[in-house]
Amino acid sequence: MTFDFTKIRKTSSSFELQTWDPEGVIFYGDTDPQEDWFMLGLRDGRPEIQMHNRLAQLTVGAGPRLDDGRWHQLVPALDGCLRRDSWLDQQAQASVSTLSSSLRSCSVESQPGTFFPPGARAEFSLRDLPQPHAEPWAFSLDLGLQLAAGSGRLLALGSPENPPWLSLQLQDQKVILSSASGPPLHLPLVLGPHLQLKLTTSGVILSQGPEKEILALPLLGPGSLLNLWGQPQGRLFLGALPGEAALASFCLDGLWAQGQKLDMDQALSRSQNIWTHSCPRSLGNDTNTTH
Repeated sequence: MTFDFTKIRKTSSSFELQTWDPEGVIFYGDTDPQEDWFMLGLRDGRPEIQMHNRLAQLTVGAGPRLDDGRWHQLVPALDGCLRRDSWLDQQAQASVSTLSSSLRSCSVESQPGTFFPPGARAEFSLRDLPQPHAEPWAFSLDLGLQLAAGSGRLLALGSPENPPWLSLQLQDQKVILSSASGPPLHLPLVLGPHLQLKLTTSGVILSQGPEKEILALPLLGPGSLLNLWGQPQGRLFLGALPGEAALASFCLDGLWAQGQKLDMDQALSRSQNIWTHSCPRSLGNDTNTTH
């Protein structure tokens, strides 16, 4: 590809990458191959940038491995706000002002966390999560709910093409744990203490502080929940399921699998309107759009 710099009107680029190759050049560009060039590539599966010009010579490598055969976007969104900004010239100022009108109001007071507005969803592959203990088999999920409103799904375990095997929903200030078979369990919602789901071969334990409920499930045998970990399509869903209309909005101060905190930026896919590293201090009408 060849670009005429005098005709460029956009200063950003994006693309998705799929590769099994741990090392190589993704793209290279220069205005002078001896003095002014830029390279983006992979080294040991991780992104590396090399830049060389009269003002700087640097090599930087960072980020997760990308050589897993999946599609990855190389422009991760930053969850943040700007103020007191001055951009280039008046034409650029007008363009920025027009764009920001479609984003959420940065006047909303925020705190650390992860915010799911109504209908937002994220999806993790079970193979990318810390794996269950083998003997005895056990897997745990912890949610730190800071704020919650409305009714809808908080999380589910299953696969994209089938109804979820296990689901945790918010309804009427209660948390409801349900499975593909058997009656659901209800637990009054208390903000603050972590909600914990512990899966064992004998069933599922839902607890929050001293409150505990046990859901008996056939976790062993063909088609069981335990076998999800052996399927390439096994998923942890957060928020609404694909194609599902949900009215719940909630903030998490963290999500832990097997005691390890999950990074929302590492999700297999997620809605763009999720605030990955911040939460509003209260759930109002101005917290439902992109951050």
